[in-house]
Amino acid sequence: MSRPTDNSEEEEEQDSNKFNAVNDHHYQEEQHDERSPLLPTTASSRPTSTTTNRDAKSEVIGLTLMALCALAFSSMTLFVKLSGASFPSFEIVLFRSVVQTALGLAGCAYIGINPFGNRRIRPWLVFRGVIGGLALAVNFYSVTHLPLADATVIMYLNPAFTAILAALVLGEPFRWFEGICVTLCLTGAVFVSKPEFLFGNGSASDHGQGNEERTLAVLAAVTGAILTAVAYCTIRKVGKAAHFLVHTFYFGVVASLMSIPALRTVQSPVLPEGWRQYAMLLMTGISAFIGQCLLSKGLQMAPAGPASVMRMNEIVLAFLFGICIFSEYPDWMSVLGATIIISTTTALGSRKWRNANNNPPRGNSR
Repeated sequence: MSRPTDNSEEEEEQDSNKFNAVNDHHYQEEQHDERSPLLPTTASSRPTSTTTNRDAKSEVIGLTLMALCALAFSSMTLFVKLSGASFPSFEIVLFRSVVQTALGLAGCAYIGINPFGNRRIRPWLVFRGVIGGLALAVNFYSVTHLPLADATVIMYLNPAFTAILAALVLGEPFRWFEGICVTLCLTGAVFVSKPEFLFGNGSASDHGQGNEERTLAVLAAVTGAILTAVAYCTIRKVGKAAHFLVHTFYFGVVASLMSIPALRTVQSPVLPEGWRQYAMLLMTGISAFIGQCLLSKGLQMAPAGPASVMRMNEIVLAFLFGICIFSEYPDWMSVLGATIIISTTTALGSRKWRNANNNPPRGNSR
């Protein structure tokens, strides 16, 4: 009587192995250094003028995709800011995560991959989803309680925190140059956040905020940057064993499950009224999904150093959106802090790219 059950279990195991084999075929490919696009090459290929022109064209396309990625993510932040006037932050997280889950699942079905990923790395994918969901919640809170540019700039501290965590957890090099850049990034964050014990209590009131409200929002943005750094290190740990759509699917599912109880206990849900509010919540998820797709494809086609520079356009767009839409005019300290953070983050990415150029991985040449 137990024989059919055993057969069904064997068939399920075979199906799972087929899915895992597809994942391995797609994502456990040969590692490439950051000097060239992450595109498949053949063993017999040699550098020629044709391939060089093709690589240059690919890099231009990749950098264009990274610029569009910055536009997509800044648009998401804009929709979050607009939605924050009507909805609590956890409800925005819920809508964004549900849309992301649906689009991620549809993408996995279209490509023909298992959305649950390889069984060996599923604990890491769940952990990345938990950390990403927490980062999303505090980031959205900061966006809805701070000027758009200030929140975006502080959240861009995550490359500095990623450098520290990668050195502690992944054993990546952290030398004096990285230490100086991290210190300057934190200094820039001080100028943007303008803590009361350094700058007095007038900076918060300039934006119609109480000191406690601004302090809490700044702490939320810094916490979001740290959690984002943890998520990035987790993605590096997983490597190519999981497609970005698998990360997107886990991120959406876990964030949705986390936001529901938080919304009912910490905040109170608000029912959308009219198509405009539904559209803003929907566009929050769609723009985030588009941004993640562009980010993944852009990083495959463009070197990491120049690509990180293109991502800095998100800060510029945040200033423009804040001025043109919300009449949030930054003071000189916010501009100075943003300039410091952009410069040092760009320097970190450029140095990493140069190091990859000067020290190519051994065994990667054929």
